[in-house]
Amino acid sequence: MRYHLQSIALILRTSWQVNRGATVVAFVEALGRVFEYLMPLFVGLAVTGLVDHRQSLLVLGLLGAIGGQAFSALLGIAGVQARVGLNERIGHRLDAEIAGISGGAPTLDHLQDPQYQDQMHALRERMGALGMAYNSLVNTVNNLVGPITTLVVAATADLRLLLLLLIAVPASFGARATVRWEQQAEDESAEAGRRSKHLADLTVSPVPASELRVFGARRLVRGLLAIQSGQWRKPFTRAVIHGSVLQTVITAVYVAGSVAVLAWLVRDALDGRVGPGRVATAVLVVGQLREAVSNLQHGVHFLAQTLRTVGRFRWLGAYGERVTAAHPGSAAAPAALTDGLTLDHVTFRYPGAERDALRDVSLHLPAGEVVAVVGENGAGKSTLIGLLTGMYDVTDGRVLVDGTDLTELSLDDWRARCAGAFQDHLRLELTARESIGVGGIRDGELPGDDAIHAALEDAAASDVLRALPAGLDTQLGPSWPGGVDLSGGQWQRLAIGRAMLREAPLLLVLDEPTSALDPATEHALFDRYAAAARETSRAGGVTIVVTHRFSTVASADRVVVLAGGRVAEEGTHAELMAKGGHYAELYGLQAAGYR
Repeated sequence: MRYHLQSIALILRTSWQVNRGATVVAFVEALGRVFEYLMPLFVGLAVTGLVDHRQSLLVLGLLGAIGGQAFSALLGIAGVQARVGLNERIGHRLDAEIAGISGGAPTLDHLQDPQYQDQMHALRERMGALGMAYNSLVNTVNNLVGPITTLVVAATADLRLLLLLLIAVPASFGARATVRWEQQAEDESAEAGRRSKHLADLTVSPVPASELRVFGARRLVRGLLAIQSGQWRKPFTRAVIHGSVLQTVITAVYVAGSVAVLAWLVRDALDGRVGPGRVATAVLVVGQLREAVSNLQHGVHFLAQTLRTVGRFRWLGAYGERVTAAHPGSAAAPAALTDGLTLDHVTFRYPGAERDALRDVSLHLPAGEVVAVVGENGAGKSTLIGLLTGMYDVTDGRVLVDGTDLTELSLDDWRARCAGAFQDHLRLELTARESIGVGGIRDGELPGDDAIHAALEDAAASDVLRALPAGLDTQLGPSWPGGVDLSGGQWQRLAIGRAMLREAPLLLVLDEPTSALDPATEHALFDRYAAAARETSRAGGVTIVVTHRFSTVASADRVVVLAGGRVAEEGTHAELMAKGGHYAELYGLQAAGYR
């Protein structure tokens, strides 16, 4: 209960911050509902006045009925207008907070966490409920006014009408059961829902859709999509059926009870023990009470859904606070490295994984060195890069920067001293200037065109720019008006140019940066890489080259061989070849392929 009250407080606080006037006007709407539900009382007064020839009661009843309806309508219009305006603004505010929490997290651990992904999927499915949160709260208050006012009217008309309240009690238990079933459905369906979205995206995205056509796998994917979609919606269907059956039973019991109470009142009216005004009030109260209870059920039901979604939002906020609290580091990165980078008994396991990606890795990367990291797929090369750049938190051990634990540094400051080009590079479908220039942003400003041209020259990508119809002003991406499509190699060269914009980084990462390039371009690029690495070394930085192509490894100062998440070998190319171990075996296998 306390948790729900805190969620309601969050809704009220957010609405108040967005628009105080609209918040108040929307709540005053409940006053109009009071007059609306007093209608049976006014009708009863009018009937009594008419039958007993009491003009004062007749006038009072008619004025109350007409005036109450008019007042209720005016407040209703004002309240609806206020709520409509609040819905969009509250939704926008909470959506922005969600994006800020998810996108502003210090690390990427949450993007690898299945629990986080399931929570985010459930939150996205009911994202609209966040915008409707205050609307739902006001509706619940409005709907609560109905039963309370109707019960007061029923008590003044005939106490026997309160027996219907006993029949309505099961409705509250039914609402709670329905909410519980729906929450279970959301939790059970989250994983299947994510799989359905993934499979659906495969069928409509150009690259995977083309491959599915080549292999004739569209029918298979459609079949899997149908299975996962069924598993996704099955818990919701079951919850709806259970709720419908329960609601039907409650309605039948209420109708039977209402008929019995009304028959009792009518018999007393025929015997002269009850006046016609009270009978008229009772008839209206019976229908109104059922409607009021039903509205309250729906209101509470929707409020429960909203509070559940707000609860997921709060879970996300708490998650973000925990992640931020776990990274209190604020120290500035060093101006230059003197000792280098060290992994001290580092172990790392991705969230939800069954085994470690890296296990008890101790490794020193001296300042000024060019280090080549090699190994088979799944050896842990990209994970190593993620830990050195602070994208993931180590499960155990420490990452040291000149002897200082990385957790003590400001991650933003440390990453500002890192640069890199990656195999899975970012394809920013903006203008070419923006897509490349983000690599050199300072104080929120893109670098000048001269710097971008120089970076493209260093990346052997000047010819890519010359092929663009509007140069740096060209819109990239064929899905946009006037957008230009690029080949995989062209996108990769622009990504490399982006990496070259950062001057004198302390850590330069080249993670399979030439995987999509032809041999001639690759050779030209590695000449430039060597120059960039020398510049990095002079600044006391460390250059790490992750590659499967051993022809580029020989010139590195140090070679680190990863196997099964551990450091299998370490040394220069010559030392490792002379040793005749795992590195020499891999080098020989690749060299044989070129003979």
